Amino acid sequence: MTVTPRVLLVHAHPDDETITTGGTITELVSEGAEVMVLTATRGEGGEVIPAELKQLEGDRAGLARVREQEIAEAMRALGVRMHTFLGGTTRTFEDSGMEWGPDGHARPASSMSDNALCAADITTVARHIAAVIDAFEPHAIITYAANGGYGHPDHVRVHEATTAAIDFAEWRTGRLLYVDTPTEVARHSFDPHQAGFADTGFAPAETIPAKPPVGQIVIDQDVSAVLPAKRAALEAHRTQVSVAGGFFALSNGVGQKIGDREYFSIGAGTPIPSEILNSGPAPHVLTGLDIAALEAQENTAAQPLRRRREPRKPGIFAYLHSAVLGLLIAFLGTMQHLNVTVVNLGETPIILPWGLVLALALAAAGLWHLKTMYRSSAPMLVAAVIIAVLSFVFGQPKWLPGADMIVTGLLRSVVWLLGPMVLAAVFSFINVRGHDRTR
Repeated sequence: MTVTPRVLLVHAHPDDETITTGGTITELVSEGAEVMVLTATRGEGGEVIPAELKQLEGDRAGLARVREQEIAEAMRALGVRMHTFLGGTTRTFEDSGMEWGPDGHARPASSMSDNALCAADITTVARHIAAVIDAFEPHAIITYAANGGYGHPDHVRVHEATTAAIDFAEWRTGRLLYVDTPTEVARHSFDPHQAGFADTGFAPAETIPAKPPVGQIVIDQDVSAVLPAKRAALEAHRTQVSVAGGFFALSNGVGQKIGDREYFSIGAGTPIPSEILNSGPAPHVLTGLDIAALEAQENTAAQPLRRRREPRKPGIFAYLHSAVLGLLIAFLGTMQHLNVTVVNLGETPIILPWGLVLALALAAAGLWHLKTMYRSSAPMLVAAVIIAVLSFVFGQPKWLPGADMIVTGLLRSVVWLLGPMVLAAVFSFINVRGHDRTR
């Protein structure tokens, strides 16, 4: 039996679906997949670009009606027949708004309407999304990564609510994907030196608004063949998007390339087969997904969807833990590092600095423990600094008694003073991924 793939995309505002996933949507539709786009708000708080429509800015109800028409036109350009707004006829969620922070990323607005998406209880939002999941029964779901792309609070809320919705839904989707763009790709898309950029009239970016990727990017979908459809859909969102050549700009007038590749990480469900990843990211969002098995939904009650948890920022306990561990390593390593054994090979004495080896092994084990436990370099670096500072203090005869603990004229002491910081620097460049956990 041949099963038609069903893919649900959950976005925050009209135009988001096209900017981040328009090519993937068109590719899926052209391949015969059933695609549904679920939009959480009508973008009532957006700034309006065309001068002849500026009166809509601040007119939330009026702008909502226009943006409903725009996304309907964009859906036709992408070939999508199924589109709905979150809440259907029972509930309306409004644009929460945003402000640009000093770091160039979006942050929550100073005020929002009572009906704003971010003002709603996240469980309520998640259950509305779950209702759509159960009605449509998608084999894959696509939404934002935890960073919201550039930090928009509505994007972050949609990420959180969609991630929660897969647990509330009775239907078990096969894969939850997050839009997650590589840093170098984001940087290139805003590069004003690209061919054709100077002809657009758009402003160059002073900072790159896109945030670094959160997850491991395992899908790189080439959508260059459907760029005309993606461009037409962008043009449909005329209140929010200006298009010139192969570039577009939002209301800030900053130009960026219309993406011909779209990137995704996997938040839950079926991973990309390792034999495919050995040669790089997979070329399609459905790669390695057994649609027929998903359609059967065998033993779903006993097999909850496997979720890849996003790492949380280290809390105060993490830094207390790193401080205590750093103090212990500094003291024990300092006490140990000068121990040696002398072995005579014939008439030649060979010094075996086993104390230094043990001290560095202790430091390496402790630092790696912090790195892997918190999946962050920050606590590890705090411990390394404490080790270095305390070891330096132990080497100052006028500060503390016991100047023989560290003899700065000996190579062993110099290696001990520098070794933990070198280890921490090396470990900082190692990307640590946690194991999948089941919810």
